[in-house]
Amino acid sequence: MNLIGDIQGNYRTLQALLKQMPDDEPVSVGDMVDRGPRSLEVLEFFRLHGEALLGNHEHMMLDYFKGSGIYVPGLWLMNSGDATLSSLKLERSDSLPGELQDYLESLPLMLLREGLLVTHAPIHRRWRLEDIASPDHLERSPMEQSVIWNREDPIPRDGYFQVFGHNGYRYVRAQFFDRRFVILPESAYAVCIDTVRGQVLSGLHWPSCRIFEQEYID
Repeated sequence: MNLIGDIQGNYRTLQALLKQMPDDEPVSVGDMVDRGPRSLEVLEFFRLHGEALLGNHEHMMLDYFKGSGIYVPGLWLMNSGDATLSSLKLERSDSLPGELQDYLESLPLMLLREGLLVTHAPIHRRWRLEDIASPDHLERSPMEQSVIWNREDPIPRDGYFQVFGHNGYRYVRAQFFDRRFVILPESAYAVCIDTVRGQVLSGLHWPSCRIFEQEYID
């Protein structure tokens, strides 16, 4: 499985990264859209050829088109939503195509495999895995503690190696977490594969835990 950090509309960079990685299923940790010029291509790629989780940018995008009122008006546009509108060839007043809206609404918050736990943001220490699996997690969570917005470092979760994105503003390269002062991949319990925005797209191959990186080319 090829786990990919926050792509944010950079389709050419994504494809260049995947060419470096083993021939395996691609999985986005969320934030496929916004900022870069090719959000539609990224969405269509994962819709047809892989799996993806819901990120905060997809959630803001859905809120914008559905008029749900979860976020303050215009928050998605303030977070580079116009780049996605341009990629979709939509105006601000247009509706989202039904097939694409259905796809975004189907994105899960969490992916579980044997020994592996993948989310968009690190799971806040107050949440159990059962809480994240609940369909109303986003509705009953304080937004800053939800699994698509949390900025806190992860805590160990017995039996699982955790992979997430979202926090890349803090890290130049993929960031491993363990219980020691010296952080080594072989002793880690979690890794953030989102990296400094606009510089490097990172991915992790599971179960080898090999990190791959690609400078942005979009």
